[in-house]
Amino acid sequence: MRRTVTLRSTLQILFAAQLLVAVLPAFAQDAPETVISIIGGLAPDDLLNIRATASAGGKVTARLPNGVAVKNLGCNVVNGYPWCKIEDTQGAKIVGWAPARYLSPGNPAPAPDDSAAPVTEVSASPAEAPPPDI
Repeated sequence: MRRTVTLRSTLQILFAAQLLVAVLPAFAQDAPETVISIIGGLAPDDLLNIRATASAGGKVTARLPNGVAVKNLGCNVVNGYPWCKIEDTQGAKIVGWAPARYLSPGNPAPAPDDSAAPVTEVSASPAEAPPPDI
């Protein structure tokens, strides 16, 4: 039996193909373990300092405003405060550390080992350590 292709079936196939092409790169780019966090909690005109190391004294490598989406690569506690390693989602090559309190949602997974930003739990209690600045 000969099957004829109707306009409706052709459109359905094209729509499915377009949907597949649109969705696959998103899955490949953001693996299930990747957490996208939104920067928030800053004063209206303030910027969040992204630092080279997980420390309030670390060199500022970038500054980002409220509402920016970043890849949250994992968090570690340093001097009693959680810091998260982040990477921009727009290809601007921004990689660094930010205080977890400014990222929503946070990521409980430990951050990847990074020789440029050693992070180890320090025995100082939060009351003894100064809070990280933004």
